Parts: sequence; structure tokens; C-alpha cells
Amino acid sequence: MTPEISPDNRIELEKRYSATRLIVIFQILTVIALVGAAWFLAQRSENSITNQSLTTLWVAVLFIAIGTFLVRRLLFNWERLKNTALLKGIKGLIQTLQTNSILLGVFGEMVAILGFLIAVLAGNKWEMFRAGAIALVVFLANFPRKSTWEKIVANLEKI
Repeated sequence: MTPEISPDNRIELEKRYSATRLIVIFQILTVIALVGAAWFLAQRSENSITNQSLTTLWVAVLFIAIGTFLVRRLLFNWERLKNTALLKGIKGLIQTLQTNSILLGVFGEMVAILGFLIAVLAGNKWEMFRAGAIALVVFLANFPRKSTWEKIVANLEKI
């Protein structure tokens, strides 16, 4: 059952959602490309990083990954979305949903970039696989869902 949304807002939502989905898929493909690049580059580099520095980078990866879920809760807070709809209108709300989703994807890319750095500096390609897996979990948990966007827009359109 599709929520009732006005035709103008439906068109805007479809357009923004499609663009957002493509951008996030491109971000995921970037992570996969980094995993592939690390597969070849990590073996050729020498272990030029201390264990303490390696641990610090892994802690940063975990903080970013966990922080992403907290930021998601903040960005998709109902009151925040309601205020956005009241101040900017439904088109502004849809734009905010798009911006929030892309921003959460950037966090996944940051995890992958740090993983690539760890893999190359440590000379261990398996480090990138770990970071890539964490990045993909971040993407899967935060991937924009059209049904969620529709529910948000339909409920806030009534206000």
C-alpha cells in the first residue's frame, strides 16, 4: 500500500530518490574499487606503520562506523524532519532526505578510505577486507529506502 502523496511531490520524490540511489550505489562501487586496489597495492608496500598507529586508525574506523548510526538517528529525527517540512516545505524536506542519505554514504566511504590507508601502510591486504566489510554494513544499514521516504513525506504533507 503506497501512502497518499500529491502528484507534484510524488514526482519530486521519485526524481530525488532515483538520483540519491544512484549516488549511493556509486559510493558503494567506490568502496569495492578501493578493496580491489588495496588487494594489489598492499602487498607491494612495506610495513611502515607502528602497531600503536594501526590501532589508532582502527579505532577511528570504529568511531566513524558507530557514529554513523548516531548521526542517522539525529538526521532522521521526526521533530527535525517536521521542522524542515514546516520551514522549507515538502520539496525542502525531500531535498533534506536526499542530502542526509548522501552524507551517511560519505561516512561509509570514509571508513573505506581509512581501511585502504591501513592496508597500504600495514602491507596487509586483509585489513582492507575488514574495513570494506564495515563500510558495506554502514551502507546497508543506511541505504535510502523509498518506502521510508514515502511514509515521511505522506505524514508530513498532512501538516
